[in-house]
Amino acid sequence: MIKSLSLENVRLYDLLELEVHPTLNIITGDNAQGKTTLLEAIYLLAYTKSHRTYQEKEVIQKETMYAKVECKTAEDTLKMVISESGKKVYVNQHPKEKLSQFIGHIIAVMFSPEDFDLIKGAPKLRRTFLDMQGSIRHTALMSELTRYKTLLKDRNQHLKTFQDKTHASEDVLLKVLTQRLAYSNEHIMMARKSFLTALSPRLTKIYQSIADDGLSPVIQYVPSLPFTGIEEAMFNHIQKDIFTETTNYGIHRDDFKILNDGEPFESHASQGQIRTLGIAIKLALVEWLREVHRIHPIVLLDDVFSELDQKRQNALLELVQKDSQVFVTATDINLIRRENLKDYKQFNIDDGKVKVII
Repeated sequence: MIKSLSLENVRLYDLLELEVHPTLNIITGDNAQGKTTLLEAIYLLAYTKSHRTYQEKEVIQKETMYAKVECKTAEDTLKMVISESGKKVYVNQHPKEKLSQFIGHIIAVMFSPEDFDLIKGAPKLRRTFLDMQGSIRHTALMSELTRYKTLLKDRNQHLKTFQDKTHASEDVLLKVLTQRLAYSNEHIMMARKSFLTALSPRLTKIYQSIADDGLSPVIQYVPSLPFTGIEEAMFNHIQKDIFTETTNYGIHRDDFKILNDGEPFESHASQGQIRTLGIAIKLALVEWLREVHRIHPIVLLDDVFSELDQKRQNALLELVQKDSQVFVTATDINLIRRENLKDYKQFNIDDGKVKVII
């Protein structure tokens, strides 16, 4: 649980310090005033990455040299500084050499309108979900993902060096890189399978409790390599990799589908059903964290209530507020049904200036 949050040179904010509510925090204001930036700051402290951009340097306020985000929890003070030279992280003012040593001190789950793209969007979005959410509290898996990215980069660079592509498959270094990548693939694929297997029944149950429309969505993992004989499969494809000068198969090409009765869910679903499914995926993640890891994550709800009817609002708030600290953004507090609001604190934002509403 976060007790306080401070921002310096972060997007619209020159300097901001907030004491937050232990249960429910509602952040209101017009669009483009800085509401989402507060949720982005918490997300940065959880994952060292932004949910809005792949270039964290974009959060640095114009004409400044750095951006700083800091929070205090019951146990720690966490700080992240972003500059042109990169990211630096601190726990209780002590610098951490690796970002993996920082990730996991707070756990957050983000709900946003972009979640609907998780169902119909590009596979890269679902792989990002697997990498960031599936590796929560799994330090070994996080390290393996980092190792995989390094091996993949090295192998792809090496594939571009061959003048004689006909006999390149006999290259010793290429064989070694392929073997190492195969081992890394196996480790990550099994972890992903385990994660999605645990998530799927939770998704089905939560979706049905919210929608009550007779549909039964399930998750199916779609790896690009078989679960058995991974190394053999990679060597079978090696000639294609040589001629295309890239690694065509591996966890960087994985995907997962959400099916109903064996058919893609989105094929016959309405927009309302897709919205419900997007919410149910994240709620399933929250439940998995609570039941498997005994973690009550911080829940970040970014402008989702305007998309939901009263029934779905009730279901969402009821499920996320079970022992979790929640942060909600909305253009107007009246978009949230008053019967859903009990003990909370409201912050109103106007052009990066925050006012506490009593």
